[in-house]
Amino acid sequence: MQAPDTDPPAPSEPLEDSAPPIPESPTLASRGAASPRPPTRRWAVGLLSALHAPVFAWAALSLPFRPWTLFAVVTAALALLHAATAVLSLLPHPLAPRAFRVTSFCSLGYLAFLSFELLSSAVYVASLNRGLGTGIATALLAVWAVVALLTLPFACWGVASTGGLRLLRPKRRPSPALAALAALVVLAALSLLFRHRVAKADVVPVPGGAPSRTGAALREALASFDALPPPPAKAPSLMTAAPAACAAPPEPGRPTLVVTHLAPGRDPERAAVATRCLQPAPGEDAAAALRGALAEALRGPLKIDVVSAAQPLASPGPGLDGLSLRPGLDGLCLAERCLMPWQLIALDAFNTNAPLAGVPDFRFGVDLAVLRRALGEPEPPGGHGAGGAAPRDGLVRIETLSYAVDDEGALHLLSRLGEPSVPLTEATAQQAAAAAQRYILGAQRKDGMFRYIVDPFTGRASFDGFSIARQAGTTLALCELGVGAEGVPMSPELAKVVQRSLGLLAKLERRAGEGNSVGALFYPKDSPGTIAGLNPTALSLVTFLTCRDAHGTHDALVGRLARMVLATQRDDGGFAPQLDLARVAPVLGPTQLYEGGQSVLALTLLEALAAREPSPELPPAAAVRAAVDRAMDYYANRYWDHFASDFVYMEENWHCLAARAALGHHRRDDYERFCLDYVAFKSRLVLDEDSGVTPDLVGGYGFGNVLPPHNTATAGFGEALAAAMAVKEARGEDLAKDRALMRRVLEFLVRQQWSPATCFACSRDVIIEGGFGESMASPRIRIDYVQHAWAALGHGGRMLGLVPGRSAPAAGPL
Repeated sequence: MQAPDTDPPAPSEPLEDSAPPIPESPTLASRGAASPRPPTRRWAVGLLSALHAPVFAWAALSLPFRPWTLFAVVTAALALLHAATAVLSLLPHPLAPRAFRVTSFCSLGYLAFLSFELLSSAVYVASLNRGLGTGIATALLAVWAVVALLTLPFACWGVASTGGLRLLRPKRRPSPALAALAALVVLAALSLLFRHRVAKADVVPVPGGAPSRTGAALREALASFDALPPPPAKAPSLMTAAPAACAAPPEPGRPTLVVTHLAPGRDPERAAVATRCLQPAPGEDAAAALRGALAEALRGPLKIDVVSAAQPLASPGPGLDGLSLRPGLDGLCLAERCLMPWQLIALDAFNTNAPLAGVPDFRFGVDLAVLRRALGEPEPPGGHGAGGAAPRDGLVRIETLSYAVDDEGALHLLSRLGEPSVPLTEATAQQAAAAAQRYILGAQRKDGMFRYIVDPFTGRASFDGFSIARQAGTTLALCELGVGAEGVPMSPELAKVVQRSLGLLAKLERRAGEGNSVGALFYPKDSPGTIAGLNPTALSLVTFLTCRDAHGTHDALVGRLARMVLATQRDDGGFAPQLDLARVAPVLGPTQLYEGGQSVLALTLLEALAAREPSPELPPAAAVRAAVDRAMDYYANRYWDHFASDFVYMEENWHCLAARAALGHHRRDDYERFCLDYVAFKSRLVLDEDSGVTPDLVGGYGFGNVLPPHNTATAGFGEALAAAMAVKEARGEDLAKDRALMRRVLEFLVRQQWSPATCFACSRDVIIEGGFGESMASPRIRIDYVQHAWAALGHGGRMLGLVPGRSAPAAGPL
């Protein structure tokens, strides 16, 4: 390709917005001199480059989480070129056309660079995870589209208006530039093939000769389990953050088994946790090595990790080091020291990488520098990030076959600390629901507050971050699902827990209005200010109404909370997010997620109570019915009345619960259809067998193999689906597809619940079994994770006939 100053454009290809030729002066012509033409100010080019320069400068400075990455340098260079083009074009200056052409070609090169890097990253991540997933592929395509929008139109305009792409013009001999371009394309294709190969780990021999026979070989080695000495009464769990010390790094041709077990401690009344790395010589029986290691163990839980593949750690691409390890499936070694996948989950290592320096709360994937410290490498002088080895140097990614042995000696195959082989049956559904209830009952302290967050491995619990709405939601689940079959009363233990929680919520009320007729909930109650949020009051009202029949009336309180919700209703039927108690006036503004649906549900339940049992403590039934009708009309017809509703919905689960609650007394076709449309959209995001994901992800609500589905998002969809099924049943519509979808969702949730088999490393200080973590790679248990999962298991199980009880009232006419 020739430079523009050595091969100027032909007269038939003038520079865009250049001035017309100036006629020669006869006097000057006679002297043999031409009149100089002043440069033209190129407004369009200058202004467009002035807009592009800060965008690329921001991307170079903010997007990489490490300084001076290749992306940062290249992007910063393009920003400087745009800035120079803007200045030269607006001055104006004779070099402006040349700067425009150079920036245009560099923009094309930048797009090619980003395209290759994104494609290379996609190939690596897809090869590593056996599928990229529609959601991740769409996100990468969206990133590419943004870059293309910022580069391609500008570059095409610049090249076309400054002489065109001359290498495409016919010549007598092949263009060297065209040959170089073809060579680059071939090199890029070979590089992508290499990236695909790099993501494949080398196979390591396993007991039994193949993964499908490893379980049988381990069971044979465990034949003497019953003969092991029993552990002391207060034996610890198998939790250990110490890496296993092997004789050599795991590698092809060398079998490697890591066994964690209880061993006699220095004190005969105590047991210690021991980890053994077994690496029998080639040809020796790995199962025999396991039998020999168990001779030093006590009878109790065992954790066995069989290394099945190993690979020197490679980078998925610029800025994607956090995806170097598959969450919950891969372990990591540094020389002879190795951390197993379950240990990385216990360390919450798959939620430590912060890829955007300006957004510290946005975290996903691993931080390799942190893991190097966990593997025993000393921290470099100057602290974290102050030098030392490059993040990937010397690290080896390992794949394992994961097994746990329970107290009875039964061997369980695990996947990301879940049991992939647990089926959904009447027994397993009811066991899961009962275990979730036990967890919640054991999470309450004497004042009624539920333990908010628990680390299942350390047992560290926190009541910080208390939320009125989550306290109320947990109590709601107890009242809806704790009674079991119709007519079966609550157990005394359950009733006591519910009464404590309702008492706590009642103490948080602050009254206002004439005669203190309006009430709202605040935490802490004596917090300054008079602005009350709708969300905590509306959901608490739902809870008091749902728990009313089983635990006596709080009708005076219910009436005051109801007047607060009614006072926030706007003229169009929607709700303001806050109420100023000093003036009993709504504070208009954008509403938060869930508030609208919770408010409609609260008023729907109130409408049924006011019609059934009129009372001066409650608002009149006719006024409540009118408010419900206005709200249903708004949310069904104007709330999502825009173009995006054909493609996407936000979190509207509570509207489906409201539509189900209204089946017996206030049905509206358009509001029910709003719920069914929402669930139809959400069902597209539930992973199935055709999604190309690993089997343990089927039924989860997510985007593919790369990022594990979140349990609460899956459970929330299960709750909405159960309500939508009840609505469909009342409408006489077919439920066959919904039942199959519900089975997938509940099977996923049953696999994610902490159970005796998966709790080999759980703390013994607090109840962990029955809880649900954030995801299969993030173990922290929060009370609302358990509440939503139990609600999905309970209501979904009822719709499938697996759990006793009814979730919907008898339907009235539509």
